[in-house]
Amino acid sequence: MEIFFLYLFVIGCCIGSFINVVIHRLPINQSIVYPSSSCPKCNAKIKWFDNLPIISWFLLNGKCRTCKTKIAFSYPIVELFTGLLVCLNLYAQPTIYSQQPIYITILFGIIFNTILFTLAILDFKYFWLPRVITLGGLVFGITASLYVDLINDFYQFNYLINTLSASFFGFTFFYLLSRIGKKIFNKPVIGGGDAKLSALIGSWLGISGLFLSIWLAFISAGIFVIFGMIFKKIKRNQKIPFGVFLAMSGSLVWYFGNEVFLKIVFLRI
Repeated sequence: MEIFFLYLFVIGCCIGSFINVVIHRLPINQSIVYPSSSCPKCNAKIKWFDNLPIISWFLLNGKCRTCKTKIAFSYPIVELFTGLLVCLNLYAQPTIYSQQPIYITILFGIIFNTILFTLAILDFKYFWLPRVITLGGLVFGITASLYVDLINDFYQFNYLINTLSASFFGFTFFYLLSRIGKKIFNKPVIGGGDAKLSALIGSWLGISGLFLSIWLAFISAGIFVIFGMIFKKIKRNQKIPFGVFLAMSGSLVWYFGNEVFLKIVFLRI
């Protein structure tokens, strides 16, 4: 188990390195696969031995080998956190796939949670949930449910129907909330990306998991805003990246399962 944990951690750190590329290049409309990584200051190509997740940052003392420009500490942090997210799938209890083999939980969890983590970072930094990622994650989620139906000979397609219904509800809920909010306040109150993110989460967690994710997102965002205003870190009517809370909530429901949060909702702790 320890060796498998380490193996997953290394894979996760490598995925985290790719996430760093995505969050750096996607906002400036650059390809995420070409050209190879280079220093943004001196444009020197980064050698493979200087591109090892986490390790290279410390070996280089957080600086470019060529021009000595500082490399942000966020790079190894993203890699480390992604590694931990991947490893946690060993212990995840996603209710929708609770009866499936552990390889399903691990594989699906890696895809789902790294997508959510990437979106959370982009929303935090740029208030942006790229359509290419949200729709791509939605397609992955629906395909995953169809795969489970087929390998289990569930030709009633229960998983597929559940996730499709959840995706439709998630998108519709935030779309209507956005339209109603705009009518009342005469300005957008929910971004269009949140509706697509909600649909993505529904495609992986099903209807019950989506409900809980939305509930948890509003609760956590509300607490964040209240404390932010108390400590004068957030101003009245200030925009917050709600996608961060939605993504975080989706991950928590995946890792801990529905039952934990249902107990909280119905005060059955």
